[in-house]
Amino acid sequence: MFSLKGVLAVLVTAALLALPISYYWGILTRGMRPSASTQRLNQLEKEGVPDFEVTGLDGKTISLSQFKGHVVLVNLWASWCGPCVKEFPSLKQLVEHFDGKVVVLAISHDHSQEDLDSFIKSFGAVPAGFIIAWDKERKTSELFGTDQLPETYILTKELKLYRKVAGEQVWNDPMAIKFFDELL
Repeated sequence: MFSLKGVLAVLVTAALLALPISYYWGILTRGMRPSASTQRLNQLEKEGVPDFEVTGLDGKTISLSQFKGHVVLVNLWASWCGPCVKEFPSLKQLVEHFDGKVVVLAISHDHSQEDLDSFIKSFGAVPAGFIIAWDKERKTSELFGTDQLPETYILTKELKLYRKVAGEQVWNDPMAIKFFDELL
């Protein structure tokens, strides 16, 4: 009923068609897979943010776990980043408004200590609850899957990832204040 040549011809044709179809399917579905940073965020939301350590401006070690019980904004920034510099004053005002209930852990990704020190001098005094650290190896960027600066990760009092905010924000506007009031 079926000839051997006919069966072989069908199998060879199917194999030859499978390669371009497989390649084309890969192209069609590529956009359906989340980016590496999105996959990392999903993992952090599911598993929680692991404790990490950075070095404060005074040279002391700062760990995320010491802020348990506070809403924490982990802000990744650099002095050479225009939007980062622009949002810094509103972060300071947010911390002042909430008087210690909201903490900003501002982690600099500057290239040198001199750049960081120069910026801090021009920025002025920082309130309690506004902690500035330097991560010269940029390990926090790897931890969070950071794509750009500034990026801010809002953590609950239990230090669970609540939201990621990419780009410059005005942290002290009425909507932001209401958001944090509700989060507290």
